[in-house]
Parts: sequence; C-alpha cells; structure tokens
Amino acid sequence: MVDFIRLFYRDKDKFEHFVCQQENFEEVDTIFGLHTGEIKYPYRTSFNGIEVKVTSKHGYVYNSIHKAYNDRFSQEAHNHDDFGYCKLCYMVDYISSKLIDVDKVNLTQFEFGFNIETPVSAQQIIRNNVLMHKQNGANHNRVFNGKGELKQFDYHNFVIKIYDKARQYGLPRNILRFEIRFLKAKEFQKYGIYKITDLKDKQKLRKLFVNLKQRFDEMTIVDSYDESIIPEKDLCKLIRYNNSSYWERVISKKSNQTKMRHIRAYQELLNKYNLLQVKSFLKGLLQKKYLQLINF
Repeated sequence: MVDFIRLFYRDKDKFEHFVCQQENFEEVDTIFGLHTGEIKYPYRTSFNGIEVKVTSKHGYVYNSIHKAYNDRFSQEAHNHDDFGYCKLCYMVDYISSKLIDVDKVNLTQFEFGFNIETPVSAQQIIRNNVLMHKQNGANHNRVFNGKGELKQFDYHNFVIKIYDKARQYGLPRNILRFEIRFLKAKEFQKYGIYKITDLKDKQKLRKLFVNLKQRFDEMTIVDSYDESIIPEKDLCKLIRYNNSSYWERVISKKSNQTKMRHIRAYQELLNKYNLLQVKSFLKGLLQKKYLQLINF
C-alpha cells in the first residue's frame, strides 16, 4: 500500500544534534572544505535505505518504507512483493524507534498504490489499453531499457503512475502497479493524515483507497477492438475520442456543457461495443488486493 514517504523536521537544530550523536548513527557524511577545514551542509546518513538529511535550515527523512522493510528482513531492497497493514505498522514503529519526534513532525509526501498480478504483461496493458486520465494524455511515457514501461500523469498536488513492476525487476510473472504520489500535504490532510503515525489508522487507509478508486475510475482504459465490426460513423468517433490530442486541441476549447456531452457520448460508445472489460477486470483486482493487504 504505502511506499515512498517524506518527513519534514522544522526544528533543524534539535534534529541535527540527534543525527550527529554517534550512538544514533555511526556514520554521517558531510562536505568538508579541503583548504578551509569548514564542514558544510548537508549532513547525510541512512538506515535500511531510509535517507536522513540535514540542511542549513531543515531536516528530512525519505525513501521507500516497503524497500526498507525488505532490506531489513531479507537484505534485498525491493518493492515488488505484498506490503500489507502489519508490515506498514511495523515500519512506522521502527522508524519511530530510529528517530526522534516522529509523532510530531509532518508527513509531506507519500505514495499509495498496489501491485496486482495480471494474466498478460503489464507492458501490453499500458501500451495498448491505457490511454488517458480525465481525457489528458500522459505527461511521461517511458520505456526503461527493457525493464518496464510507465505512463505518468502529472498534477499540481499529486502524480498518477501506472507501470510494469515485473519487468522493472526481471520477474517471471506479470505485475502491474497503479499508484498515487501525493506531492502536497493538503492533498492527503483532508483524509486526516498529518503524521506518519496516521498511516496506522485503517479508517484513514480506507479513505485513501476510496480516493485511489476514484482516480482509477477517471482513467481511460479501453479494450483492443476489431475495427471491421464497428460501423464507420461510430469508428470515426471512437478513433477521435481515443486520442488525447483531440480532447486537448478541440474539446478543451468548448464550453463545459459541450465537453460533458462529448464525454457522455464517448462513454456510450465504450459501453455499446463492450470495450471496458480490461478496466473492469483491473478495478476488481485492485479491490481484491486492498482487502487482502488491509487484513494482512
């Protein structure tokens, strides 16, 4: 469920004093002026891949708590397996034991998402079926040198990512990841989440999942289809509607009422030709995975 997290220490002096104590961290890296002998910021250290950083003004703790858990227990820092509620609670408590004032410092960013196993490769689904989010094309569409494919949709307060987790790690099974990365705290504070300890609250995790389902519902994920069986008039409409450029260049300039009329017409076409089976199937897998992990 939860992966990357970022904590913000406003009281830099207290945090710096804690970090620089050898009984807390054996090694702390700094920048040393060779000729001046001056020790400069930032100060850096880590534990199980969790990065700890002190700048001249603030303190930060960040990285994947999913990877950190696996690093701690299997010495392999990966995040392609299941990371359920019990593991999440363990990592919140573990981070609290390694740092100070964790129940007081603000959580400023985190990722919430799920790895789901699919009958076909995630790359195939992302490349052929995932078209848009809210009629917007992907801001990033990347292929990582044979290690997976990603489509990312950027917004001011959050980012939506859907990518091939299996090929990222060279796994023999098919794993698709769908996640939201919250970039601004106000985007998750409306669910009552302010501190990392709030992530242990199942009711707040449920609200995060409801939000994730809403974002997934906003995705345009369309089945592959045989053009020869769709009448030309509908086919022309479908081809236009499947193209994010059409929405951006043509429909976005229309009134809200006209835009909604086109959205409804598009949805009617997708339903008419039964082109939402992949999306419905993936949504079911997300729901099943959430229920599994919240109780695991």
